[in-house]
Order: sequence, then C-alpha cells, then structure tokens
Amino acid sequence: MAYLTFNDLSSTHRSTEYFSKAQNLNESLSGISASYEKRIFLSYRRKDKKYVAPLVDFLKKRGVNVYIDYLDESLPDTPSPETAGILRQRINQSDKLILFATPNSKESKWIPWELGLGDGFLKYENVAILPVTNYSSSWDEQEYYEIYGHIKEGSSKDKTRNDWGIFFPNGNAFWLDEWMRK
Repeated sequence: MAYLTFNDLSSTHRSTEYFSKAQNLNESLSGISASYEKRIFLSYRRKDKKYVAPLVDFLKKRGVNVYIDYLDESLPDTPSPETAGILRQRINQSDKLILFATPNSKESKWIPWELGLGDGFLKYENVAILPVTNYSSSWDEQEYYEIYGHIKEGSSKDKTRNDWGIFFPNGNAFWLDEWMRK
C-alpha cells in the first residue's frame, strides 16, 4: 500500500489558474452543482496551499465537490471569531471531511479544531486523513490521526483491483470513490 506523495501532486498539477473565485469549486455551498452530489470539506495547512489545486483535482475526478476555504469570499482576510463561525457552518454543510495531512499539519492550530468539528458534526466514519508524504511507504502522523481512516493506494483481497481506498483502524476498508459518494 502506498501513500500519495508530493511528487504525485506536482506531476499532476494543472495551473492554479484553474482554481479561481469565479469557478464552481465551492458550488456546494449554494447547492448549485448538479454533477456532484457529495461535498467534501478539505482541511489543510496554509503552508501547503500550492498542493491544494492538484489535490482537489485528484478528488474531483472521483465525482465529488470540494470546499476550499481560500476560495470562499465570505471569509475575512484575517482569521477571527467570524472565520470560526463560517468554517463551522461549512463543515456542518459538508458530507465528509478530509484532512490533507503533511509534515506542516502538526503546526496548525486550525486543523485539530476542524477535525474535531468534522468528527462531531459528520460522524467518525465520514472523516478521513489523506497523508501526503515525500516517500510513498511512510508518513509522520500525529497520535490523534491514528483513530481515523487513512487514504492510501491498495489492492483488493483477490488482487483484481488496485485503487485508492480508505482504511480504518478497526479493519474496515472502502474504495475512496465509493466512500466519498456514500
């Protein structure tokens, strides 16, 4: 089983111009999007912003809409209690929460808060950690990440399918595209 790497994201990266405030990435906020049924709240560290566009592309190819805070024009430029209220509402309006976990994540004050809200509002089985690393075989996780499902590449038991899946600590596993749409 392999984790997504920074190199994977860099090699699939389209121009960040693909992500503009005028586009429909955050359509799920208003319920406009007919092509995507499920809404994913993406929690990430701002230091990793350059990887968000290719990561969103990776997720959208699997048939979901992704909320990205930096495209939300209603958020204030400087974090404040208003920011927290809006993010709380956005998480509550989502179907799933995916934490984009990198070595920078452990420095974030917002990530643990968003993860806790996702767990509370959306329930444990609708929250997942997507580790992105330098090496596909390992990652440096926070201790509380261990209680959530992790997204990584895997094979079916009969070895007929190799794809991205979510693997929970209790042994349950789902293909990523199916988990995101359920």
